[in-house]
Amino acid sequence: MRALRVLALTGPGALRVDEVAEPSRRSGDAVRIAVHAAGIGFVDTLVARGKYQVRQEPPFTPGMEVSGVIVEVPDSPGSGVPDSSSLCVGQAVTASVPVGGCAEIVWAAEHLVAPLADGLTHADGAGMVVNYHTAVVALTRRAVLRAGETVLVHGAGGGLGSACVQVAHTIGARVIAVAGSADRRELARSAGADEVYEPQEWFDVVRAQGGVDVIVDPVGGDAFDQSVRCIAPEGRLLTMGYTSGRIPSAPANRLLLRNAGVLGVNWLALLESDHGLFQRTARQLAELIAAGMQPIPPVRYALDDAASAFRDLEDRRIAGKAVVLLR
Repeated sequence: MRALRVLALTGPGALRVDEVAEPSRRSGDAVRIAVHAAGIGFVDTLVARGKYQVRQEPPFTPGMEVSGVIVEVPDSPGSGVPDSSSLCVGQAVTASVPVGGCAEIVWAAEHLVAPLADGLTHADGAGMVVNYHTAVVALTRRAVLRAGETVLVHGAGGGLGSACVQVAHTIGARVIAVAGSADRRELARSAGADEVYEPQEWFDVVRAQGGVDVIVDPVGGDAFDQSVRCIAPEGRLLTMGYTSGRIPSAPANRLLLRNAGVLGVNWLALLESDHGLFQRTARQLAELIAAGMQPIPPVRYALDDAASAFRDLEDRRIAGKAVVLLR
């Protein structure tokens, strides 16, 4: 089979497409999937440079999210997740894998496989796994967002940020978006943001409005420091990453005075501890899509040009999400 390979931890220049042996089943409850599309995000660029918290040793195949068609299922369900028993050969699905997504065949743990939502292409499905699942878990499970509340989203023109804008908007929240370039601000508007600001102008506006109920922060650094000062009473600040490069700390006295909280969001850790989470979240996403949420079309790359997806993500030339097409 054909697969994208990371030959050295030096970034896009060390990516090659090779013929490799099909992977073997890792566990008895794994599902074999013919991959049609693999999602690529900022995390994948870190993995390709050896800078992610889970280090892979080259050569390896990158990719953590796929969409495709099931070609083999376990003889008997072994995950203990009720919906797993409904998976069948020939079914279009999305899946989360720890590594190896940019290949024509993958094996995925049964509890990390879910039906592709009606109306979605495989490119849509692959582009939604990490960002949209994380957005749903962050806003509904961690922040318990309610219709009518106000949400501030930093990095709203990126893949995760724009997903959070869409999910919050569809739930019925008022959304304030912060994005660093004109095209990213336009993407945030198209995702459903009610107000859109540049990074240097949002703070005074939000403070003048009395703060916000929920803040989505994948940026960290100064954005986090300012956000703590903009939480409404009983508000929640979601810390979801540190693209700024600085891990901040929260002043406890401000949180105490506002009865506010800082909540961590680690989707991968939750998947490990809650084996029903992936399929429940997929159902929530299907409901949001049925209610009118249309995923932002990803930027598509052929497998032979997959290195360009990594390069464009690193150079911040992509507003939204990238996918690599395998079929």
